[in-house]
Amino acid sequence: MMVKSETGLQILAINILGRFLLNRDNNIRYVALSSLSNVVNEDVAAVQRHRSTILDCLKDPDVSIRQRAFELTYQLVDANNVVVLVREMLNYLVVAPPEHRNLLCSRVSTVIDKFAPSPKWHAETLIAMLSIAGNHCDSSIACATVNHLALSEALHGYATHKLFRLLQSDLPRVQIALMHVAIWCIGEFGPHLLEHCSFDDTHEIYEAVPLSDIIGLLEAVTKSHLATTLTRCCVLTALMKLACRLQRGQGVCRGLVESFVTSLSLELQQRSCEYVSLFDEQWATLQQQALARMPVSHVFRSEIQGKGSILFETSKEPYVPGTDQGSTGSTGLFDILDGSPTATGGASGCRSINDVDLLSDIFSGNAAAPGQTTDAMESHLTPNPEQSGSNSQQIRADFMAFEKDGLRLTMGLVKEAAGADMNITCSFSNSTASDFAQLIFQAAVPKYISMEWEPASASTVPANNLGAVTQVIKVKNTATSKPLMMRLKIQYTVGNRHIIEQTQISSFPIQ
Repeated sequence: MMVKSETGLQILAINILGRFLLNRDNNIRYVALSSLSNVVNEDVAAVQRHRSTILDCLKDPDVSIRQRAFELTYQLVDANNVVVLVREMLNYLVVAPPEHRNLLCSRVSTVIDKFAPSPKWHAETLIAMLSIAGNHCDSSIACATVNHLALSEALHGYATHKLFRLLQSDLPRVQIALMHVAIWCIGEFGPHLLEHCSFDDTHEIYEAVPLSDIIGLLEAVTKSHLATTLTRCCVLTALMKLACRLQRGQGVCRGLVESFVTSLSLELQQRSCEYVSLFDEQWATLQQQALARMPVSHVFRSEIQGKGSILFETSKEPYVPGTDQGSTGSTGLFDILDGSPTATGGASGCRSINDVDLLSDIFSGNAAAPGQTTDAMESHLTPNPEQSGSNSQQIRADFMAFEKDGLRLTMGLVKEAAGADMNITCSFSNSTASDFAQLIFQAAVPKYISMEWEPASASTVPANNLGAVTQVIKVKNTATSKPLMMRLKIQYTVGNRHIIEQTQISSFPIQ
């Protein structure tokens, strides 16, 4: 499939591969699934014809066949088949090995974010996924679920009732992520539980829940063997919010909060003492402000298949059922950039980023004034002697932009003294004993900065600091009054683990 051919021959080859999926030999089916995965981006319609056979492979006894079939199914999802294929993906998630569930949840979360036909289906599917594999999914998926529910005001009552009953019925064996989402919703939207609830397009009708049952469930959660310190902290906050907003049951809530004043956990003890003090009349006004509803964030997470990259999206427009919430052609870091392409490390050629429209508040709160750097940058900034010469035509500086788990990213800056262009040489080194393979480096900048990428020198960072992978970025700041800022995403694999890291540079030593 790597050789270009006529469309007719390509379709014929895909059909032959589809027939290979019916073969009893596992090796033949595995090769067929792998080959279809390689060609699906070339002719997705031809591969879609074999969808039923591919879905049957999700039920194969061989785990490697099931995993390959799942990856191919993920690539086939679009706005027309998302409901059917996500249902099959969730069915596979039930029987998937625990070590695979984290990645599978990320895949499902991605297609839900991109192709959800309605907010209600979006919420129900996320809740179903958390109820299946909430112990294995990344914490960002639980955060995305909370954020979606907060954004969809019409779902506040429905989702809170649904989550309350799931938590109530599954408490001895409830998934931890589902537990945290349910507690958060009870705290934020608890008053909805005291009211009758029904949804227009469903036959589900939820009766009002007595306040004693709500508080009793939260108390049971704190005593559960599954509850972590974070879980109990969430419960304390939920109790405080219920006491503040309902103006009844405050005695019971206060008693539960006070029970943690002597907790062995410093976090629980401190939180409990602070919350108890809010019950005093002198802090009545402060209580309302401190326990107000959390503001809604418009940034949410999903992962795309493009070599395991992460996609951050910002919803600027109202949710339109049936529309693709992400750009299907984007292999970059941000669809937060209004669908504009993002340069990706390892690309075969240079790509430029113009009209990159980061939201104005992405860097707010963390942005440093021009000429300043973040603490991490200050500690690793290495002045270059060439910078000090009065007759130097270039300004140079080197600093460590990122370091974690053996991976180090060093940036070398070179700028013409009288120009606005700057070359950034990014150098990746690896101090561990294992190679870092499939390196993908991505970045996004504000709209007033243009950016060009050159191809990376390699896709594998050698172990034991035996070599470095370099990539050059050319940037131009068209607004000299504003600082150069950049958000980075670094992805690589170590063995069977896929690592994703992100960092933000609020200011560079050279502007």
